Amino acid sequence: MEAYLNSPHKGYEEAKCKGMPTVYVDGCSYHVDNNGERELVAGVGNARVNDAPEPSAGYKIGPRSSQAAELMAVHQAILAAVQNQPHKLVIITDSDYVWNGFVEHLVNRKTRGMLCANKKPLKHGKLLQNLDDLVASSGMTIY
Repeated sequence: MEAYLNSPHKGYEEAKCKGMPTVYVDGCSYHVDNNGERELVAGVGNARVNDAPEPSAGYKIGPRSSQAAELMAVHQAILAAVQNQPHKLVIITDSDYVWNGFVEHLVNRKTRGMLCANKKPLKHGKLLQNLDDLVASSGMTIY
């Protein structure tokens, strides 16, 4: 994902992104009581702006961590965008995990084969790789 990687701000620049298709994403997980058993459930939500052709949506994604839910929110936003073939997409997230995962660490993680510095598999490496592949194959630039 390109996210102003060469910019000193490495972030959302409102003037540059004005008018581009934009989606706000969020994911969460929480515990529920299921017949006396504590069960982890997660969901994601995407709110699109700028008269996007696809509607805002929420998705139940089952037992996942909050970090996985945040990544899945980005995944759902990109999947919806791919169907409408924009060349650029702005994704707004409140997740440091998502932000750092793509803007700060993705290049190094890809170089290491989605392994941590200690050579163990990255916790959400397959999902990160899937997202990166999806963006690359679509030809989109993600901000």
